[in-house]
Amino acid sequence: MKSIINFSIRNKFAVWLLTIIVTVTGLYSGLTMKQESIPNIDVPYLSITAIYPGAAPEGVVQDVTKPLEQRLRNVDGVKTITSTSMENASSLFIEFQYGKNLDNATASVREALNDVQLPDGVKKPQITRFSLSSMPVISLSVSDTESGNLESLTRLINNEIGPALEDLDGVASVQIAGQYVKEVSLKFNQAKMKELGLSEDTVKGIVQGSALRVPLGLFNMEQSQKAVVVDGNIITVDDLKNLAIPVIPSASSGTPNGSGAAGGQGNMPSGAPGAADATPAAGSGNEAGAAPQGAMGAIPVGIPTVKLSDIADIQTIGKAESISRTNGKESIGIQIVKDNDANTVDVVNRVKDKTEELQKQYGHIGFTVMLDQGQPITDSVNTMLMKAVFGALFAVLIILIFLRNLRSTIISIISIPLSLLIAVLLLKQMDITLNMMTLGAMTVAIGRVVDDSIVVIENIYRRMSLTGEKLSGGKLIVAATSEMFVPIMSSTIVTIAVFLPMAFVSGMVGQLFKPFALTMVFSLLASLLVAITLVPALAHTLFRKGLKNTYDHDSNPKGLALYYKKALNWCLSHKLITFGAAVLLLVGSLFLTPLVGVSFLPEQSDKYVMVTYSPAPGELLEDVEAKMQKVEKYVLNQPDVEKCSTPSAEAIRWAWDRLTRHSSISVMIRIRRSSMM
Repeated sequence: MKSIINFSIRNKFAVWLLTIIVTVTGLYSGLTMKQESIPNIDVPYLSITAIYPGAAPEGVVQDVTKPLEQRLRNVDGVKTITSTSMENASSLFIEFQYGKNLDNATASVREALNDVQLPDGVKKPQITRFSLSSMPVISLSVSDTESGNLESLTRLINNEIGPALEDLDGVASVQIAGQYVKEVSLKFNQAKMKELGLSEDTVKGIVQGSALRVPLGLFNMEQSQKAVVVDGNIITVDDLKNLAIPVIPSASSGTPNGSGAAGGQGNMPSGAPGAADATPAAGSGNEAGAAPQGAMGAIPVGIPTVKLSDIADIQTIGKAESISRTNGKESIGIQIVKDNDANTVDVVNRVKDKTEELQKQYGHIGFTVMLDQGQPITDSVNTMLMKAVFGALFAVLIILIFLRNLRSTIISIISIPLSLLIAVLLLKQMDITLNMMTLGAMTVAIGRVVDDSIVVIENIYRRMSLTGEKLSGGKLIVAATSEMFVPIMSSTIVTIAVFLPMAFVSGMVGQLFKPFALTMVFSLLASLLVAITLVPALAHTLFRKGLKNTYDHDSNPKGLALYYKKALNWCLSHKLITFGAAVLLLVGSLFLTPLVGVSFLPEQSDKYVMVTYSPAPGELLEDVEAKMQKVEKYVLNQPDVEKCSTPSAEAIRWAWDRLTRHSSISVMIRIRRSSMM
């Protein structure tokens, strides 16, 4: 150890140069580190959702949930499977063994789902992977402050706002939550279809088949290869209205005016004048023969047809699927998901800047930030910097009070920023983000990293001020530092032994506390290194001429040392009382544990309240809409509510029609920062 201290004293220029390099690289690492709210945690869960329109819960269980459970139970690494069956949908929650590679798990689950035979009406099961990095970093609510036209707002978001946000650096995807969409509604004329001998399933199958576009491959035609594609060529609503539906009525259909005979004879020549009039004879008019050529291409010419518009009322309906209401106005939600290697704060700031530009460009569009993960991180960084500054100031004040020497104070407080910068440099190399845990560890370490330097410089200063000290200059500094090396090293190792095991805890808790433990360990090791290298070098430079006033500390204690000596003598003379008081304090502190409280994560300054309402079985849709409007008015009238997002009437109707009537409806409330919950 003496060799390291001697090297630091004899090569002070090298030590200072290394200090400058470490300071610059540490600052650069801190400025370029990724900033997150919490460490990235691999959650070993997958969610499977299968939609079965029109199915009752019992049918969903038997036809969808059980077959999926039986097949997914055999996937490697599956720990538990939790399923929920409801009207129209089945939801499965798969928990894997911790440490399982979710990429491989997702591929195995997808392969298993392909092997399951489900009823024809079941839509393809969707796999959702849980990841903190895939959570939105900022959520926006966009509304039209002038006209409130959702159709034009949706068009603007899809064509202008969405692409502009996707082009920002670090943005992985832009999720638009609910839009104003147009759907084509078919209302069949049951009497007409019965007259023609058609069923709804038959017509639906023809409509769905006509909307397909299927490539058949390459074929040799006219001494060349050409790609053949079967295309229903249904693009517009008019194409759908003119879609030709083949009519082959049975003999018992009872069609008047001879159409039944025509159908029964089956020998009407192809292209005969009456071929296309067989259907009109049934009462469809003279329009059947005017079916579009593209739609008739797959139907033999001799088969009578009828237009889809003759047997069904075709309407274009515009509706808002899941549009929400923000602060009493209908709006569309936009959620921004960042790239895995992007900085959360940078992405959020870029999105905010872009929304300001878009708001100036489109004056009638209003943007409301509902969720912002960048602001808490910025606040945490600012808090940490403020704590560091206050910690350094208090350290300066306290060290000045006890050492009563400005040079010793300067030497000791240098270890605070330098130790933290070394820790940041190492964290950057290990690809650990600047998050709530690392910032908390740095705040805790501020009060500890200065201890080693204070002990070393105080011992150097004490020996310099002793009247009978025989050593001087570099030899005194080497001896004084070596004398304190064992105590400070043992103290550092003990503290490291407290925090380091947290880095080896398995599971989610281990991933959460690993950055905290490593930050503490790196800071403490850096403080030990600074205490035995930089502190002796600075002491040799600043105390080159020694001290003018010397005295004997041990024989003549003064001031606070005199009172401490008296207190120490009393404690040594009353050992049982001292030990008993310590035990009472320890036991008493255990009774205070329930008052401290327990939580997974600390409370942040951004406060949100989620109110969930579950309609009662049989409750009418109109009653639910009325209750949600009352909730919205009540919440907005509260003094501490900043923003409120509720589902609109269209969103409730959409969910009511497509999912289960026992689903819950959520209201998101953002509380002002100045208020306390």
